[in-house]
Amino acid sequence: MSDLRAYILCRFADSSGVYTSWMDESPLPCTVVDEFLPDWDVPDDAGILITHMHYRWEELHTLRKIHEQNQIPILILSDGILEYRNTWEHPELVDGSIFQPLFGHKLACIGRAQARVVESWGNAGRCEVVGLPRLDVINANHIRPVNDSGPFRILVATANTPAFDDHQRETVVRSLGELKRWFEENAELAADAAMGRSARPIEIIWRLSDGLDAELELGEPVDLENDDRPPIGEVIEKVDAVITTQSTMYLESVLRGRPTAILDFHNSPAYLTAAWTINSAEPLSRVISELACPPVHKMQFQQFVLQDQLECQTAAKPRLLDLISSMVEAGKLARAKREPIELAARILIDSKYGLTAIPDGFALESLYPNDKAMQFQDVDRLKIELAAAIKRLEQMPCELAEKNRYIAQLNRMLDRSRDRVEEMHNRVVAIRERFGVEPAKPQVEGRDIGDQ
Repeated sequence: MSDLRAYILCRFADSSGVYTSWMDESPLPCTVVDEFLPDWDVPDDAGILITHMHYRWEELHTLRKIHEQNQIPILILSDGILEYRNTWEHPELVDGSIFQPLFGHKLACIGRAQARVVESWGNAGRCEVVGLPRLDVINANHIRPVNDSGPFRILVATANTPAFDDHQRETVVRSLGELKRWFEENAELAADAAMGRSARPIEIIWRLSDGLDAELELGEPVDLENDDRPPIGEVIEKVDAVITTQSTMYLESVLRGRPTAILDFHNSPAYLTAAWTINSAEPLSRVISELACPPVHKMQFQQFVLQDQLECQTAAKPRLLDLISSMVEAGKLARAKREPIELAARILIDSKYGLTAIPDGFALESLYPNDKAMQFQDVDRLKIELAAAIKRLEQMPCELAEKNRYIAQLNRMLDRSRDRVEEMHNRVVAIRERFGVEPAKPQVEGRDIGDQ
């Protein structure tokens, strides 16, 4: 693409997976801009500007100025999930700085759900469903299966920034404290014959941030600059389930096939829903028990949420590179014609037309393991039984009509019997009045009628 370059407006792009996961295959050579100020001049060889920095005044002012000139395309990258508190309850962020509106031509969204939310903020036609290239390395075919015997290993983790003010932090600490208390009182999962589960000891791996380790007396806080702990992906691979606060880690865990619960005592609206949500201490026993032996229908819902939140059925990097190429060409055409940049409302072609994919190996009977009818597999016998049932149903109206006639006849006989009983009662009353006979008093318990 001639001598144009892609300028990356992020000083730490060379060390961030948001960029390193695709820059080496970019259709344009990439130049990382360490510092860009409000008066930064766009180089003449700029074919596109790319950034995920969309928060501070310096960034927003620069992006707005370049976007208004409408000659160089601007692509904003979404680096993870949308989180309600980060959008609406973050005291350090200026109102509207989270894409309200977008200061760029396009936003590379991680999934359809995110695109729907961002477009509802006045960004119709400016969202492209791309995915997260940094998660392309997760290969579903090489994921370790979850253990159903031996120790039950569970990861408890928090987002890099679990709270945005003191009140939120107190809530996070309280939620983790309840979780810690439950684990202290329950060293193992009890056997459950109905679920086919034997007793299993529980092993907890804590992966907390922001000094929460020390606050909960789980160890010294981790020095992030000298963090020698294994990458979070390796930890997820070694556990059987995950509990995390609202975080992109949720998607990574589900992508690795782990039953995953969201710990959220804030009870704020959730842009990302989950099959398991812990919003108080009350459901802990049930949720942790199900994480160890997850119902099939909840795992299917978890998979649906994943595919709605994260475009992951195919690799995200090729989509991002195609988007960059299309935007560069649109910018070149606009400059050649000395006209504003024009982009289609949807550049990337969606081969699924936005339809939800049916999971491989989907079987209805797996959702209802305790329903014998759903487990019936002999189709020929089922056809015969169905034909007999249909024939039987065809006979039912006649049989019901016959039974209704019989019931009507019984009702008429009952009415005649009541009439005769009433007639006899009236005769008895008349005879008593004629001869002056008083009705006998009912016997009182413990006394004879004649006793005075």
